Amino acid sequence: MSTYSSSSGTYYELEMSGKTIPMQSTVVVIRNDGDEPSILEGEDAVDSHSPKNWSPWKKRLLFLALMSSSILADGGMTWGATLVVPQAFEWNTSINHSATSLNYGILLQGFGGIIAVPFIDAYGRLPVWLYPQIITLGVVLGCVYAQSWSVFTALRALQGLFGTVPQVIGLPIIHDMYSPDEWPRYINIWGTTFLVGPFLFPALAGYILDGSDSWRDCFKVLTGFYGFSTLLILAFGYETFYNGATSTQSNSSRRIKSFFGVGNTNLPKSSTLAASTLNLIKLTFTPPILLVGLSTMINFTWPIGITTTVDSFVRAPPYLFDDVEDASIRFAGVIGALLGFCFGYFFNEWIYNGSNGSRKAHWRSEYRLHGVWFPIGSMVCGLLTYGLTLHYGKSWVGLAFGWIMVNIGLVGSMVAITAYVLEKHPQHSAVVSAIINMWRTCGGFAVGYFQPSWIQRDGIAAVFATQAAVVAVCAVLLIGSTIWLGRRTARGKVGSESTVGA
Repeated sequence: MSTYSSSSGTYYELEMSGKTIPMQSTVVVIRNDGDEPSILEGEDAVDSHSPKNWSPWKKRLLFLALMSSSILADGGMTWGATLVVPQAFEWNTSINHSATSLNYGILLQGFGGIIAVPFIDAYGRLPVWLYPQIITLGVVLGCVYAQSWSVFTALRALQGLFGTVPQVIGLPIIHDMYSPDEWPRYINIWGTTFLVGPFLFPALAGYILDGSDSWRDCFKVLTGFYGFSTLLILAFGYETFYNGATSTQSNSSRRIKSFFGVGNTNLPKSSTLAASTLNLIKLTFTPPILLVGLSTMINFTWPIGITTTVDSFVRAPPYLFDDVEDASIRFAGVIGALLGFCFGYFFNEWIYNGSNGSRKAHWRSEYRLHGVWFPIGSMVCGLLTYGLTLHYGKSWVGLAFGWIMVNIGLVGSMVAITAYVLEKHPQHSAVVSAIINMWRTCGGFAVGYFQPSWIQRDGIAAVFATQAAVVAVCAVLLIGSTIWLGRRTARGKVGSESTVGA
């Protein structure tokens, strides 16, 4: 296997049948009529087996199954955020220490997504989607019967490692099933689904805890959610990797085989795994992806910090929230995420179709990144509102409004960045999704360790003001630099074309 570069990126070459052909992640197929590899430049418009030509209801049901598992990825991980107090009492530890049971799982979400990518490329989407879901189901069931904090934390770490796959596999499925002009819309829906989870699910867990007075019963309910989602995947899941020659979705026997990774891609497994791994490493350090990845990490750090530490604030004076009140305030996060979804939906439509079509005529993927400015402004204002409310001990309404503004920023900026990376690298949808997921979870993992001691040392007002400043400055530096790089590249192409034309 060797590599070469082109204007569209780095390609990998596989030597097969005496011939050398280029391989880009998820675009090489082997046709049955002679086992000759070929690049799929586009699907046959009349082929009903192409995912883009599936019936609307088949797409909707598959997308429903995807959303059911996606909302569980972060939602299932933060399910225990409102359960740390009874767990601390049961295992005779502090509340702050009990809350760190989430941290390792959040960290391993990033690594789980990275590990999944080569297997998605080699074996297809469906098996890599299904089997980690089944493993996660078993792990969550194990949490119900954990007898120590250490065992429980280890199981939660495994939940993060295996349960994150829907956050990575969503982009490839959207890429496979929908046309490029539909990508932002469905990214917005899918992204909002898994970003609402971390705020909705702790609220549900808090209500169940209040009714049952047992955190173990809460995890039994979570096990049921995972079981239901797994059934949806089995019922409505299909392999979406498109191979027009082999038509892998053409009959029921092939669909059954697709659950086991048989006939999904028809790619040489070892070569594909190696090429995909190299491609993953290379894209991670590509300047535009690196810059937006760092921005994503920063944008996620502080909202996740609020999610994992809000218990320690609202259960203490002057608020003294009970279980129901603690659960209910988390709907502020849900409202903020939904408002971020609304902004992303309308902005992506406007940025592409606005200016009387002039942008569309000279379109650059970097235009999507202008969707971060309003959300980042909202996040900055939200962090200041939240921090000052805590500092001065004002009404919980200030906390709720601050959290709403923070989550508008979280979801709105995430939608813009995700739409950008998919549009920039459409044939590497699994790779860029995993990279962004890794950066996102790294920030969420770290904040639980340093924020409590930071607040104790410098005070709440100073901490949240610093967080707001970091978000604003990094957005300008990182996103601004990415937009500038795109503009410079576009001007270079125009200059080259003018020289050739002359």
